Amino acid sequence: MTGPKLTSGLVADELLADVPENLVIMAKDLIKIYQTGEIETVALRGVSLQVFEGEIVVIVGPSGSGKTTLTNILGGTLRSSAGQVYWSNIRQDISKLEDREITSARRGFIGFVFQVDNLLHHMTALQNVELSARIAGLPKRWRKDRSKELLERVGLGHRFHHVPGRLSGGERQRVAIACALMNNPKLVLADEPTGDLDLVNAEEILDLFRELNAEYGTAFLIVTHSQQIASKANRTLELRDGIISGTHDSAVFLRQLDRTRVLELDNQDRLPMPENILQELGNPRRFQVEVSNSRIILSPYTEGEAAAVQVQLVTCRICGKLVSSSRVTCPNCGTAL
Repeated sequence: MTGPKLTSGLVADELLADVPENLVIMAKDLIKIYQTGEIETVALRGVSLQVFEGEIVVIVGPSGSGKTTLTNILGGTLRSSAGQVYWSNIRQDISKLEDREITSARRGFIGFVFQVDNLLHHMTALQNVELSARIAGLPKRWRKDRSKELLERVGLGHRFHHVPGRLSGGERQRVAIACALMNNPKLVLADEPTGDLDLVNAEEILDLFRELNAEYGTAFLIVTHSQQIASKANRTLELRDGIISGTHDSAVFLRQLDRTRVLELDNQDRLPMPENILQELGNPRRFQVEVSNSRIILSPYTEGEAAAVQVQLVTCRICGKLVSSSRVTCPNCGTAL
């Protein structure tokens, strides 16, 4: 099956220039505005990210920060107000495609796993997975064999003919994962996939994700509040108030994000400020900027009192963390300031 074509009159743009071969999905400057009557709610304010083959990337953030909106836009089930989303299977910005073209391209590219299993409870596990095979466009003669293969792969070969009501929460989530894998996706988008599970079942699901990731190179982008999931990620992105407010490498601790956070300029040259630092400074809205000895110094500014600066911040030259200039060493990496 060939991928969908660009709609008439549209040409490739700079988003497609120099795209790495191992890039799976990329978002650039995503903005989403919800309109309710005369009230506008800005859910995303210019989000950019990339996910590469074989990565497990986690998105964390408080409720209302835009996580589910971002996931839906990346998966092509919701359109952004502005910005671009690149899918590697068609090497195109999907925002330029019609809905039917997006649906066609998604079938062989993305699998979805949600907190709620979304199974049809009058159908057996095998019938639910066969239904996903039908939706994925798999030829009828292959659907049952492929469905059995996937159920066996997720450890449910002995549960083919059980309806969801006779399965445990972990088993139902395994059926949902089998459904998500029907189209051999390069990317699995998961929204709180272990949110309804106990610690043991959650750990089993995460181990399954890791196995699939290692065996098939499947990339995972997971929205979560779970420390279990965050501890297994290759990268963690913080989303707050509709922007990426920090990035972290592997083995992140959600209660200690300020120790591993790296601030990153977005495509609009904005540098998000961590809330705990702003609170420590009294939540200032304006700053003076000074560059000294390869350090950026931000000082709270009050008009007419520029000299009355109580606290200064410096950027550690090694780890990039913003710290108080009153410190002798960086609390994150121990480098002398």
